[in-house]
Amino acid sequence: MRTAHSITDATSIKAGYRLICSLFAAYDFPVFRRDDDPDPLDVFLQYSDEEMSGNLITLAAIARACDDELGILKNIEPNFPNGVGKLSPEGEKTKALTIREACNKIIHAKVVEYDLAWSEENPIWNQWFKAQGYEVKNQYKTPTLKLEGTNQNGKNWVATVELVPFIFATSMWDMWKWKLA
Repeated sequence: MRTAHSITDATSIKAGYRLICSLFAAYDFPVFRRDDDPDPLDVFLQYSDEEMSGNLITLAAIARACDDELGILKNIEPNFPNGVGKLSPEGEKTKALTIREACNKIIHAKVVEYDLAWSEENPIWNQWFKAQGYEVKNQYKTPTLKLEGTNQNGKNWVATVELVPFIFATSMWDMWKWKLA
């Protein structure tokens, strides 16, 4: 498939790859630092947030544009029945964050905060493991993104995006063929 802008799934896959590599590398940067003093690693780290944000906004914008033109996200949503995070609109109950909503919130966020979290549950295959009757525990990198913003009606919202599922969902247009849930 190709959009009018000659964007193929390879464009999305590469954007997802760059983002997930940046995020996973960020977990290990503290290991390489000598101590709290200035460190040569700081030369690289000064671009960390800018690089991750650039890759994130690129992936979200491509996914939105391709969804508008090709309707790719509706086919992927069943693999993520609990969404790719949580959305808490002001004065409303917290709800699951759909892939498309996550793209919108990333694009329009006023505050962006990364959390390099860990989990015992696999961020991609955990639902499949449970459905098959397996209990698989390990230490998995599960970076999240806290976003804050204001909707068109002037109401504030807070969203938490689980970045590994979001990246998989938005970067692979044929993600529907994988039975994750």
